[in-house]
Amino acid sequence: MNKKRNLILTIAGAMLILCANTMSLKAQETQEQPIDTLAKTVANITDELSKMKRLKITGYIQPQWQYIDSAGAPSAAGGDFSNGTNKYFSRFMMRRGRFKFTYTYKNAEMVINTDATEKGLFMRETFVRVTDTWLNMFSLTAGLLQDQFGFELTQSSSVRETPERARFNGALFPTERDLGVFGTMQFPKTSPLYGLKLDVAAMNGSAGVTPEFDSHKDFTGRLQYAKTTKNEKLQYAFAVSYYDGGYRVGNVKDYNFKTLSNGDVGFDYAPDTANYDRKAKRNYMGADFQVTLDWPAGLTTIRGEYIQGEQPGVAGNSNSPKGVATAALYHRKFNGAYFYLIQNIGKSKFQVVAKYDWYDPNTEISGKQIGKAGTNTTKNIGDIRFDTYGFGVNYRLHQNIKLTAYYDYVVNEGTLVSGYASDIKDNVVTVRMQFKF
Repeated sequence: MNKKRNLILTIAGAMLILCANTMSLKAQETQEQPIDTLAKTVANITDELSKMKRLKITGYIQPQWQYIDSAGAPSAAGGDFSNGTNKYFSRFMMRRGRFKFTYTYKNAEMVINTDATEKGLFMRETFVRVTDTWLNMFSLTAGLLQDQFGFELTQSSSVRETPERARFNGALFPTERDLGVFGTMQFPKTSPLYGLKLDVAAMNGSAGVTPEFDSHKDFTGRLQYAKTTKNEKLQYAFAVSYYDGGYRVGNVKDYNFKTLSNGDVGFDYAPDTANYDRKAKRNYMGADFQVTLDWPAGLTTIRGEYIQGEQPGVAGNSNSPKGVATAALYHRKFNGAYFYLIQNIGKSKFQVVAKYDWYDPNTEISGKQIGKAGTNTTKNIGDIRFDTYGFGVNYRLHQNIKLTAYYDYVVNEGTLVSGYASDIKDNVVTVRMQFKF
């Protein structure tokens, strides 16, 4: 009887111990499960944040009001003004509406930049860039990027001190960008050659971010050196640029400038029309510099650039083309330049700027020679030189908002071309607000 009772007690005890262990294990599992879930959640959030940090969204918008003292006047300040019913003309416009998406992963970078204005949605910088991981001094970019020539072209419009670039840049490099392959070599800070940078590119050469229209490719390069003194009070930089390109003439006449049979200088063309696929050359050389001094009066910057070369164009302008020529071409030698004086007012939010630029699209003819009978220039507005004197004030309300008031005083040489016997009325006032994020 006792043996039977002891056996029952033993079995019951074993069952109790087994149940207790099972309950203990379940309790442990219940306690560990929230911790494991939390750890997995944190890991997932960290991974998602890491991916999100690779994407950066930036941009700026520039609504503005402009006034010109002659309705319908041509202008380099954001485009020609439409004809109005009044003597004067004013307009509101969205000069730029940029939204830029940059995705970075390891040594690769992808950029998509758009421009949204009342004129439509346009493609801007859109490219893929890969940087070497060994020396970290070489990069290769494929896609749409700024033309690597001079300083103004590669300077962002959001930080430029004036509303627009110099007139010659607008003519030679409409939209300042091109499709192609771009290479950069820049020495790292550990190198004694730090500050030296070389940019080269092979591009379509189609102006206005338009499709390629011939088989010719354009090549450009810029070598620059920038330095900052140890006390960081003085910064200086200088660079040289070269552009070698052109486009197919097509089935149109093209004129060369020469001394004519009547003794005047002007345009003439060869009667041989067999070589319609010959190349109209675009060759430019330029040099630029910048100096910035930090002193008690505030930051002072002096900046300048000079360019000269050969640029074909139509009678009405010397702009780089967007497609195959459909009107007669005129081969011209040109030069141009700009100079800035920028002064921050002490530590205040105000900045004043003065700028002078000129563009002479045909240095071989001037004044009353332009438009003279027998020179093939009677309609050649594209030969007229323009000088622009600009004055303005910038005010930074805070880091996101900048207000600009600027005046362009534009002077053209007097010619015999209809409408350009004297200086036309095309001075422009620009008032702009910029929001940058």
